[in-house]
Amino acid sequence: MDKKQLQIMILLMPVVLVAVLFCYSKYLLSPLTGKKNLLNTELEKIKNEFQQSQARVARLPQLEKEIEHLNLELSKIEKKLPTNKDVPGLIRLLTKKMDSHRIVWSRLTPGNQSEKEYYTEHLYTIPFTTSYHQLALFLSEIGQMERIFATRFIRLLNGTNARTQRQEVQGELQFLIYTSKG
Repeated sequence: MDKKQLQIMILLMPVVLVAVLFCYSKYLLSPLTGKKNLLNTELEKIKNEFQQSQARVARLPQLEKEIEHLNLELSKIEKKLPTNKDVPGLIRLLTKKMDSHRIVWSRLTPGNQSEKEYYTEHLYTIPFTTSYHQLALFLSEIGQMERIFATRFIRLLNGTNARTQRQEVQGELQFLIYTSKG
């Protein structure tokens, strides 16, 4: 090898070395670095999901207690606001309560049903005759029952019973009975 070829070789060696280093970094190191970054990102996501899952697992006993408490409340609410209207049972209940308070009534007239967002309102009208005191006791007992009822007077007339000479009240009472839509 002569001197000129040696000089060309010396000049080409750094160029070839730079080209080899460039190709090495561009085609071998860069893809590996990209994969490494992608895998690190996925690993961080998995770690976060794992930590969130552990937090949920730690809250599980508390959530089970809350569910149990909510189920108890739901059963209490269902007693107050049942899903079925059970008309025969309600008629028997009202008959029993009215008879125990000496309220004389002749018929029970069903009225309209009014749909609300969470419940249905059933209307029943009952004409009656009784004393003020017995009516107040009856309404008080109905108001304190576990099931939700509401009452309204359509008309209320004061009078005296010709046979007993006692003050009486006659009128029509509307019962609003509520049932759940759920």
